[in-house]
Amino acid sequence: MDKPVLGIIGGVGPLATAIFMQLVIEKTGAEHDQGNMAMIVLNNPQVPDRTAHILDASAPDPAPELERMAAWLEGSGADFLALPCNTAHYYYDAINDAVSVPVINIMRETAAHIAGALGRGGRVGILATEGTISSGVFQSYLEEAGLEAVVPGPQDQAEIMHIIYGCVKAGKPYDERAFLACGQRLIDEGCSAVIVGCTELSVIYKALADKPAWLYDSLDILAERCVEHWRRERSA
Repeated sequence: MDKPVLGIIGGVGPLATAIFMQLVIEKTGAEHDQGNMAMIVLNNPQVPDRTAHILDASAPDPAPELERMAAWLEGSGADFLALPCNTAHYYYDAINDAVSVPVINIMRETAAHIAGALGRGGRVGILATEGTISSGVFQSYLEEAGLEAVVPGPQDQAEIMHIIYGCVKAGKPYDERAFLACGQRLIDEGCSAVIVGCTELSVIYKALADKPAWLYDSLDILAERCVEHWRRERSA
């Protein structure tokens, strides 16, 4: 198998994992099958819900299963890993410690990308699960990058959670106008950019016919960074 091999800690959620693979293939831009990246995907939708555990420590802990998946991927031949789930990055340190190969961090890479585009000092909104928002993890990466994090108000956050859990995860129709309206209100509050900070929301973003320039999709950025890492390691 051609090196390096990408290992994907998948199934959190399953549709986002499939779209992440598609993004990686599209961004590779290969002219034939053999020019694409080798990937090992462990699509495990049985990982306990991340938001449920972050909000209630007595709920099942997803960390041990995420660590096991990472170790299995490394043992199966993966040379670097990606986790296409923002909320699961609450457990990033534990996952990273479970393996000896690099784990590309979706939040760190997204914050760095936006800081590069906007410069330091910009205000950046976050559309994400309640778990991601309440954990403060994404906010900390943005602050490290010199950016000010802004989160939706309670009503918009409830709308975002409905879109994620009641629509995308449930396989039901979603209202892209409601999604965009939540982002627009963050822009109206003075943000220069808004992060699509949940990979279920990335499903909506990818399907948008007209993508606002102020929206930055974390899954798209993760795929770009994985392709860059793959190319860099191949040429080393």
